[in-house]
Amino acid sequence: MFSSTFCPRNKMKAVLGVAILTLAFVFVSAAALAQDEITIGSLLPMSGDLAPYGKCVQQGVNLAVKHINEAGGPLGMKLKAVFRDSQTDPTALRDGAEKLVNVDKVPAIVGPMIRSDVATPVTAPNHVVIISPSNTPTWVTTLKDDDFTFRTTASDAIQGKVLGELAWELGYKKAAILYINDPYGGGLAESCKEWFEKSGGKVLGQASYDPGKASYKMQLKELAKGAPDALILIGYPESGTVIIRQALSEGLFDQFLFPDGMQSQQIIDSVGGDHLEGMHGTGPGAADNPSYKNYLAEFQKAYGTKPSTAYSENAYDGVVVIALAMQAAGKNALKADPGRAIRDKLREVANPPGEKINASVEDFQKAFKLLADGKAIDYEGAAGSIDFDEYGDTITPILIWKIENRQIVPVRSVIAE
Repeated sequence: MFSSTFCPRNKMKAVLGVAILTLAFVFVSAAALAQDEITIGSLLPMSGDLAPYGKCVQQGVNLAVKHINEAGGPLGMKLKAVFRDSQTDPTALRDGAEKLVNVDKVPAIVGPMIRSDVATPVTAPNHVVIISPSNTPTWVTTLKDDDFTFRTTASDAIQGKVLGELAWELGYKKAAILYINDPYGGGLAESCKEWFEKSGGKVLGQASYDPGKASYKMQLKELAKGAPDALILIGYPESGTVIIRQALSEGLFDQFLFPDGMQSQQIIDSVGGDHLEGMHGTGPGAADNPSYKNYLAEFQKAYGTKPSTAYSENAYDGVVVIALAMQAAGKNALKADPGRAIRDKLREVANPPGEKINASVEDFQKAFKLLADGKAIDYEGAAGSIDFDEYGDTITPILIWKIENRQIVPVRSVIAE
């Protein structure tokens, strides 16, 4: 029997498939570039467990769009963002990704905040770039994505190291770890445990939990055996708040350590700041650079307050590098295959060498001109140096924070490689 690969009918199917795929890119281009306006997508959890993060990150996206347009827009076009709600749910996330790709016809997406592995099988084959501001698990590095998947935050291999070492630094000798049952929770728990024990500590117990349950007392009672000094709680605000309340009311834990998923003012307001006073955590840090200072001032000017959660500056940077990549690519490349055109220019505009560009309208105007003149730029982001490696990863600072006077207060930012 001969392989059907050589059958003329199959050959015709292959040719037709390529033609359809090419036509799909043309449709994306036409939608994206209609009427001197170019649309990008944003896939964020506007509801569900991570809703407080999604709403704050949306503010970062909108602020970046505003600044890019005030600077003249990429190639003189107006930038527009369309949002889809991932609902903190993998099924809804995939549905949102499919709508952004097939209905909204966007060439690039800021997001998702978690589970890039769910979005990538939809986006990468359709040549749509995704830049997650917050998806930290180590396995994101190894996704089969044809280089269409990026992130503007550090891997959990880095945060886990900082979190584990912080637990020891705070004087905890024994700890328990309770983590949300998803790839983020499991990976960060293992990394944290490794580095806490390398520092000299001992993890007495480790357990996972599913969000949305009415009670977590069984897991908490089991983890409290052996009298650990603290509970390292890796989760998200909605279920995390329930867990903290139950741990306190049952007298099982009164010392907690949190990662980025719990870096939310909502938790303090819900539990009561007195119960959490002095607790520490880790999260995405911001470099002490002009970009972050500009961003923070502009965010407060636009919204009247500081960001209420982490990752809004990472999302801001995602929008900016997409817009700068569009400028570097030029209209012809964007019309031919917009997602690939953006992908192929991301490292050129974000990495050295080139003239340093900070996060400001004035610098974006300068960047557009430099790129139009064929000159190199190096965007220094609000979240740190957004220097993408061969996998689309970047190393940004990790913030150590604490709860003081019912507020999340930065202690220091560290870079751990």
